[in-house]
Amino acid sequence: MGLIRNTLVLAGAALAQAQSTWPFVAFQNQQLFGSSFGAPAVNASYDYVIVGGGTAGLTIATRLAQNPNITVAVVEAGSFYEIGNSNVSQIPAFDAQSANATSLIGVNPLIDWRFTTTPQPQLNNKVFHFVRGKCLGGSSARNYMLYNRATVGAMQMWADEVGDESFEWNNILQYYQKSCNYTMANAALRPANQSVANDTGAFIRGGGPLHISYPNWANPLGSYYPSAYEQVGLKPLPGINTGELIGWAVPTSVLDPEHETRSSSETSFLNLALQTTRLQVYTSTLVQQILFDSNKTATGVIAQVSGLNFTLTARKEVILSAGAVQSPQLLQVSGIGPASTLQSLGIPVVMDLPGVGQNMQDNPLFFVSYSTPYTIPAATLNNYAPEYIFNKTGPLTNPGTQTAAFDKALDKPWSNASAATTQAFADAYPADWPEVQLFASSTGATLVGLLTTFSRGNISINSTSINSPPIISPNWLQDPRDQELAVAAFRYVRQLENTTSLRQLLINGETNPGPAVQTDAQILAWIKNVVTSLYHASATCKMGRSNDTMAVVDSQARVFGVNNLRVVDVSAMPFLVPGQPQSAVYMLAEKISAQILSGLSSSSSAGVTSHMKRLDDLHNLVSA
Repeated sequence: MGLIRNTLVLAGAALAQAQSTWPFVAFQNQQLFGSSFGAPAVNASYDYVIVGGGTAGLTIATRLAQNPNITVAVVEAGSFYEIGNSNVSQIPAFDAQSANATSLIGVNPLIDWRFTTTPQPQLNNKVFHFVRGKCLGGSSARNYMLYNRATVGAMQMWADEVGDESFEWNNILQYYQKSCNYTMANAALRPANQSVANDTGAFIRGGGPLHISYPNWANPLGSYYPSAYEQVGLKPLPGINTGELIGWAVPTSVLDPEHETRSSSETSFLNLALQTTRLQVYTSTLVQQILFDSNKTATGVIAQVSGLNFTLTARKEVILSAGAVQSPQLLQVSGIGPASTLQSLGIPVVMDLPGVGQNMQDNPLFFVSYSTPYTIPAATLNNYAPEYIFNKTGPLTNPGTQTAAFDKALDKPWSNASAATTQAFADAYPADWPEVQLFASSTGATLVGLLTTFSRGNISINSTSINSPPIISPNWLQDPRDQELAVAAFRYVRQLENTTSLRQLLINGETNPGPAVQTDAQILAWIKNVVTSLYHASATCKMGRSNDTMAVVDSQARVFGVNNLRVVDVSAMPFLVPGQPQSAVYMLAEKISAQILSGLSSSSSAGVTSHMKRLDDLHNLVSA
């Protein structure tokens, strides 16, 4: 990384986007840039206190703060990833840095929580690094940058699960679209044989601040996959954001087309908020506990910075956006969760909700590797720094995925799956929900993700302190039906390898696991030894109906049994949607913030709030 770091200095925070204009923008808003950041260890009051400055947290914070009559604070345990991780988190080709799933070696504690799982018996008792973003932007600063939306059937299933038709595709599409600023692929810079069917029909003009685009460079190996997909019966798609996924396409990415850098909730929503609103951001601050009064109403949080505790009072609501791991953890240490767990630790039970921390879903992932003429070793990426810096092209502009394909796997004639397992998946998931996703990677591998699973993990606590790591058990491939799906997905890749298109690409054939692995038992044993995760943990505070004993929040993300508390992040999904969940996280944050804003009090109440806001501004200015 040395050459990149010494040659390309992309300044910290959203300064990377606004550069030297920021101080002047701040003065135009009649405040110093530093005034956007809460005074550490000083008690303060806001209308809304948002816990977690990740994908959902910064989105909902920005949308609420755009109303000048309400005050909003967002509390984030980390800081700016551009500072904590140099420019590595910004450059697309380095998106996998600090995502080592089998070890904590090289995992940067300034941007990652360094969580580990319990030993997984079904995976040879291995312990995994459980990747979670610890920085402004959260997992949107850590992911592999692919952006796709769920299917029409998946959103119908969501609506049915929670009893709210507003989640049906035709109703929810506006919230998917609201966050996005779409830019078509640059045909002048991409190879002619890797043109893009631009996904224009999925987006609206004048959308939100999140950049959606395509890299300016494509690895030549990507040109071999389309005909291979079609030879196994997979059709081309106009894109992966129109509610249909079964097929293949060049995937959209969260990519700023002007700078060819990562577009995260920090560089998009937070950047917008700091320039145009009075949002208050607390960095390097960990929320210790949610506070409740005697009526089970959330009144604020206890936060901690450098060992000092202070209180942030929420006059209207506390919104929990700490993610799939720490949202359920914080609920439990605050007295909301399975009563037996809380009582065993001496935590007073505010609300017995047995579903808190349960129902965790994730996408297992494995790689089938090859030797190709176009494989780019990671150690050589620095050689492409000049063309990235000066021309905004070359391998560094590409997150690594050349094509994305989605399909069923169990019903294929080569799958070897049992009829019972095939039927079980068909009964559990809509017909348009793909079972596997296949990525053509510039590293010389086909990445295989399982999108339908029966295995469920959980998050629990063994301490009354949020500072103690939670117990994380993802249980990947625990259910035998998931194991059958994994074998079927592997056999799908083998079928691709046998197409005339890929045979000419794979000069030495399959290198890992190689031709010696043939039987279902051998394939499963190999998968168990190499499987990791797509880092899509979700649904640990699942949304559902009031009669669902495992549901934690209702369809407006309000926590059952208490007042003025919501969970708005990936943990609040009723289930893990197909593909990459980040688009659905942005969608959910847009939807819930719109509902909150539409329910604001009368103008007289707004006047009182505005008066209180001015008092808070004076308090914060004096404190600073």
